Amino acid sequence: MAIQGFVRLRKSQIGKQTAIGTAVPATRRLPWRGIIAYNPNRTDPDVDTGTLDPAILPHPAAPETTWGPSGLLAYDDLPYRLAGALKGGVTPTGNAGIGYTWTYAAASTTADAFEYFTVETADDTAASDGIEGTGGVVNTFSETMADDLGPWSFTDEWLFAEATLAHDITAGLSVDDEPAYVFGADSELWVDANAAGIGTTWWQDALHSATLTINNNLDQKRFANGANASNTRFRLTGYGRGPRDIELVITVAKTAVTMAEAATLDDSPVPLRFIQLKTTSIEIAGGAVKYAYQRRGCFTLRSRAEGEIGGNATIVLTYKGQYNTTLGYAIQAIVVNQLAAL
Repeated sequence: MAIQGFVRLRKSQIGKQTAIGTAVPATRRLPWRGIIAYNPNRTDPDVDTGTLDPAILPHPAAPETTWGPSGLLAYDDLPYRLAGALKGGVTPTGNAGIGYTWTYAAASTTADAFEYFTVETADDTAASDGIEGTGGVVNTFSETMADDLGPWSFTDEWLFAEATLAHDITAGLSVDDEPAYVFGADSELWVDANAAGIGTTWWQDALHSATLTINNNLDQKRFANGANASNTRFRLTGYGRGPRDIELVITVAKTAVTMAEAATLDDSPVPLRFIQLKTTSIEIAGGAVKYAYQRRGCFTLRSRAEGEIGGNATIVLTYKGQYNTTLGYAIQAIVVNQLAAL
């Protein structure tokens, strides 16, 4: 008999919730890597017991339920990450004939509603050893384009309101076996000096690699509400949006344009940069409309460094995002794909 627990039989599944504390069956299997981690934070009391070793039971504390998935960016999976990281309540426009367009413009002067997700992770022992995370949102969101120009990759950090251990996951789901990937080779970088011109100036033959990271710094809310069950007494009641930190790091070739940009690091006042990363696939999402993924926002240059790729020197530019009144946001993401709903 084979030993149970095959790593290759691990799977991750997701479903959109309507309330933070109400789990739902998964509706989509994701081709991502990562297992939900549950830490009950059992703590030994700091007291004297007349013994060298702990002599009394540890007490439970607020648990931590996290998930650190990683994988390749596929257009039809992107809305799950963007809804979990940027804002909830987004409904796509379009239809199957022309593709669906999902627009996420994260509010800065107000707090967007959250989209909560149930996530199930397991292997071939799912019936007795699966884990379900409820009330999931994305705390840290990161996407990277390598200089080989293959598919963009991602690493995220999710938080959950609670976990259910020994959970048998939803049956009957399978991954999309023909994912449309977001390729670096299909990506472009546009950098402009004013909001009205965003997406006007293309840095051609310059971009080698890029990493976009968003840290939401979410505040986890718990309240003392009396006699809860042992596995829900510390359950999160909600999240608060914290000070969002947006960082864009790009590695570019040394051209007249990129060297001039690097030289602005000592300019005063600090110049604003309106940056657009745009990826348009060669594959069709619907009709004559191609898959696409656009990220744009207002940034300021914070540092420059020398790099090297092959035999050529490069410049590594690090930007931080900020709210801009003309744009009406700090960061916006738009996806065109074949996904009709979460």
